[in-house]
Amino acid sequence: MELIPNSASDAFKAHLRSVGASYLIAGEETLDMEIAGRRIGEVFGVDELILGGGGTLNWSMVRDGLCNEVSIVMMPLADGETDTASLFEASGEHSSPLPIGFSLKGVEPLEDGSLWLRYDVTGPVEQEQS
Repeated sequence: MELIPNSASDAFKAHLRSVGASYLIAGEETLDMEIAGRRIGEVFGVDELILGGGGTLNWSMVRDGLCNEVSIVMMPLADGETDTASLFEASGEHSSPLPIGFSLKGVEPLEDGSLWLRYDVTGPVEQEQS
């Protein structure tokens, strides 16, 4: 399923239909993720979504207050890669940096030695002015 703003061209919408891709319209000129979440809930009859996006999408949802929990599985291994994707990444095009606080909700050791960390998103953190 594609999420698109209403401003997407009729040709693009026709293309999606021609390849059998369904879409939801969320927002007029630009994609509005709050509307998208609401529309997904209405169409699929759900009141909870799991976000499995990349760092930019994850950050945008947390920053905009659309994410209430962060769940991270930390595995006991390292690969030394320098181009590994970030869990949260601000993008000038989509969102800017801002300290967002989390509150530890739970830690669960898993059989393979991994840790499952769960946090409530508490929101923007006040920054001290110097």
